[in-house]
Amino acid sequence: MKNFITRLFTSFLILAIFAVMVIASFFDTLFEFTVSLISMMCIYEAINAIGFAKSKRFMIPSLIYAFLVPLSFLLTEQLNKSPYYLIIILTFIYMISFIIVSMLNFTKIKFNDAATIMFVSLVITCFLSNIILLRKINEHGLFYMILVIVCFSWATDVFAYLTGMAFGKHRFAPNISPKKTIEGSVGGTLVSVAVTYAALAIYKSVSGTDYNLPLALLYALICSVVGQIGDLAFSYIKRSYGIKDFGNLLPGHGGVLDRLDSLIFLSPFFYMLITFKEFLY
Repeated sequence: MKNFITRLFTSFLILAIFAVMVIASFFDTLFEFTVSLISMMCIYEAINAIGFAKSKRFMIPSLIYAFLVPLSFLLTEQLNKSPYYLIIILTFIYMISFIIVSMLNFTKIKFNDAATIMFVSLVITCFLSNIILLRKINEHGLFYMILVIVCFSWATDVFAYLTGMAFGKHRFAPNISPKKTIEGSVGGTLVSVAVTYAALAIYKSVSGTDYNLPLALLYALICSVVGQIGDLAFSYIKRSYGIKDFGNLLPGHGGVLDRLDSLIFLSPFFYMLITFKEFLY
């Protein structure tokens, strides 16, 4: 019970952090800096967790990359270029420099460790940065961002845990994430869809915007599943290195990366869905 109360309290603390992101999104520069800071925190936790926190030759380039990519959206707007224009350039420079440093330090870092550092740096930074594009997509960008953060990510995580704790019996990935159950996964997804429905109703009453309900709920269903895949992907890395959490900043939840792993995967995926076909009109 004590652990449950701790996790519940921290869950609302995480929701408060999400609220800060929403508020920051009203100010372009502040929002980019916020995403940069979060990306850097996640990458630091990941590199620290696999044992390379003191290796500046690997840590510093990754943190610089995490800092610059979200901020590149500001410059691409001024240059009237594709939002991915500078990201491609920065990613190429980062990968080349990281590979050279890894080869020069062949005896100090194994290939699988170097590949893991590069993987988490690229995925965390590039994937999470898509939330900036989602926020700016059109007049509904703020609502889309809230859906991703609250309805798809937070609601799924919290209620998958609660449902699994109450009814979970069948584990579906015991070697990767021993506590995750089929019941919890289904419960988290269903609650995510229900919360999305409520959010749509509230948004319609406030803004007068109508929506395609079947398409919106389908997106919610798919996104909840994708978010859980993101969670499992980072759990796979943790189990490969024999660690329980990436950090301990959030009591009962681990580190920042442990709580944002689903959002990291959701940001580009939902942006892709919305640019393909919107459900608001």
